[in-house]
Amino acid sequence: MTATTPSVLDDPAFLTGDRHAGYRAMRDRGAVLVVGGPDHPTSVFTRHEDAHAVLRDTTGRMQPEGQDAPPWMAPGPARRRLRANMVQTDRPIHTRLRGVVAPLFTARRVEELRAAAAREVADELTALTAAGGSLDAVSQLAARVPRGVLRLLIGMPDEDWEPVLRAQTDFLMIFSPFPLDEEHQARLDEVAQFYLDYFDGLLGRTAAPTDLVRRLLDAEERGELSRDEVLSLVHTVLDAGFETTRTSIANAVELFATVPGLLERVRADPGRVTPMVEETLRLRAPVQVVPRVLGAEYTASDGTTVPAGAATLCAVGSANLDERVFHEPERVDLTRTNAAKHLAFGGGLHHCLGAPLARVQLQETVAGLARAVRRIEPDGPSARHPSLMFPSLSTLPVRVSA
Repeated sequence: MTATTPSVLDDPAFLTGDRHAGYRAMRDRGAVLVVGGPDHPTSVFTRHEDAHAVLRDTTGRMQPEGQDAPPWMAPGPARRRLRANMVQTDRPIHTRLRGVVAPLFTARRVEELRAAAAREVADELTALTAAGGSLDAVSQLAARVPRGVLRLLIGMPDEDWEPVLRAQTDFLMIFSPFPLDEEHQARLDEVAQFYLDYFDGLLGRTAAPTDLVRRLLDAEERGELSRDEVLSLVHTVLDAGFETTRTSIANAVELFATVPGLLERVRADPGRVTPMVEETLRLRAPVQVVPRVLGAEYTASDGTTVPAGAATLCAVGSANLDERVFHEPERVDLTRTNAAKHLAFGGGLHHCLGAPLARVQLQETVAGLARAVRRIEPDGPSARHPSLMFPSLSTLPVRVSA
């Protein structure tokens, strides 16, 4: 097993910039790298074969055996929130929580939401192309498109969006694969309590609940869900439905703005919309690393053995660029036949439940851009959040021509 230092994944240039060279160097060094130091050693799977296998291993866990939260997380609102979070729980809790909401995310139900996504895209693009000129593709497009679908799912009023999403980046610390210091834990507790209070109030004043909210409240009334679980599931739908979609829409716009002729190729052939979406997800996975605790000893593709119980990270951002699987992996290729083998939505028991919905919203956005916009060009430096897991664009200045 190749040992490395925490600085490999802490380098600000890596976190906020183009990660391709860094990931390539990691894959070349070995299939498994160790980070986190002696107090919290974490094995990082850098290659597609291993990340795919570990994500699909049904013996793997989100939390250490016998625990329902990271050992370093102190009691408080964040721990309450995490213990009820479908994304971070293990069986049987995860199975129970997923079973309540899964019927709302079938292929048929998701297709019913496509029209809402298309309307939101059309409305936003109409306003943007009418104004023309420069815009921030994150705040003025990517952050707005998911609202159409999420209104139908959770019924959050438009006036609540800005204050509710203002704390979203800080909330993502709840997914940290490494211990937080006291200052960041205190901030996470504050944000977790804010969201618990907000959604409790929202459900209390909702006169006509959406299908999702009604389903959760009925399950609570039957004793199938606790109040924390109801609040957590509503927030999870907002969190996953907004964050992943916003990040990926911004990433698609960035590719259109920086890859010559890409927008024109998609416009010339509507059949390239889906390949463009899959290439965006592959090249710019919205979640770059996915944690797992190994349930059984694992032998990696280079012969490295990782023991059962080890804390691991599946570096899906690196796996999606693995030249062992993808030809010329750092290039956008709209004819790539295996692009959908990317791991952007994880895998196995915790495969992203909202993946079909995210794809629908991305497809409608890419198609809408191809129809409504003649050219997208950079109009200043962009910026990304310096996050190992969630390096979303915080700003993306572009100039559009209708």
